[in-house]
Amino acid sequence: MGQRGVHVWAAAGLLAVVPACEVAGRGGGERADTTAVAAYDGPMALQLETPAVLRPGEEGEVRVSVTNRSDTVANGVRLDLFVPGWIEPAVPEPGGREVTIASSIEDGHRLSYSLDDPPLRPGQPVTVEQRVRVPSATPATRGAVPWGRMVRARLTGPSGRAMAEMESEVAFDSVAVDEGVLLGLTPGSVVRRDRLGPARLGATAAELRWSAAGIRDTSWTEGGTSGRGLVVPLEGGGSALVVLSGDTVTLITVRDPATRTRERLGVGSTYDELRAAYGRGCADVVEGEAVVWFPTAPGITFALGRVSPQAAKVIRSDPGRIPGSARVTRWWLRHGGEHCT
Repeated sequence: MGQRGVHVWAAAGLLAVVPACEVAGRGGGERADTTAVAAYDGPMALQLETPAVLRPGEEGEVRVSVTNRSDTVANGVRLDLFVPGWIEPAVPEPGGREVTIASSIEDGHRLSYSLDDPPLRPGQPVTVEQRVRVPSATPATRGAVPWGRMVRARLTGPSGRAMAEMESEVAFDSVAVDEGVLLGLTPGSVVRRDRLGPARLGATAAELRWSAAGIRDTSWTEGGTSGRGLVVPLEGGGSALVVLSGDTVTLITVRDPATRTRERLGVGSTYDELRAAYGRGCADVVEGEAVVWFPTAPGITFALGRVSPQAAKVIRSDPGRIPGSARVTRWWLRHGGEHCT
């Protein structure tokens, strides 16, 4: 059984690569489709087991084990697990070990576990199991860079010093789907936008609350209709409003100038800047507000402010008549058509 892209290191001590089937065999079942690595640093031992390959729509499990090999109780020990953004962590099972998570496009997901409740006794092992999956349509960070493949585990002591750290490659099955088109990294490729930071269309409120900190509930009434949603903090100090239908995310809307698309466009950008980035656009007037969208950026709609009834007729007949200096007042992600009528 070969090893794929395995890297291990520690502050000091013995490093070892352990065949996954051998590690799993100690618990009973063989897991020939996984890769396992182990590191030892004095009194602590750290072991990481990951899926060797993941395919669209497929689930797998990341397993991290920590063993106190000393003769004293270990206090102030923390385990951090780093998972690429295109791999989605599942919601923890009820009654499992408490975890906090931070997500960003650049770094993916960081899951942090305190091992102090209860602290590790001499000779005691503890295992953290985290289910992960790849979305069937697209990875979670389509268009994001870098295209990470490494799952990383790090054990730190009371002072924050890294006691042991390792990483193992999780390959994406490029036979199942073309990797470049899937990620939107191929020049000229068209990829639907359905995610902004931790917020993803189709996700549940519970998944969203678990995937990011600082989320708060909100509600409103507009035109006699009440709505419910979540305010989600984003990287860079911005935020987005997630609109819920039942318990499902159906709309992600942005009014914060600090939050931008991957082309660095957003509130305050001009229509000329939108056309320079996306090409020919489509336009309509909805409830007195001019809106535009682009076939090359399916999923995103931009609002350009309110217009008069006379201007609305012109815009509907000829989007090119929209002034290039018109500025974006808000924008949103939503499933729906992106072709011009």
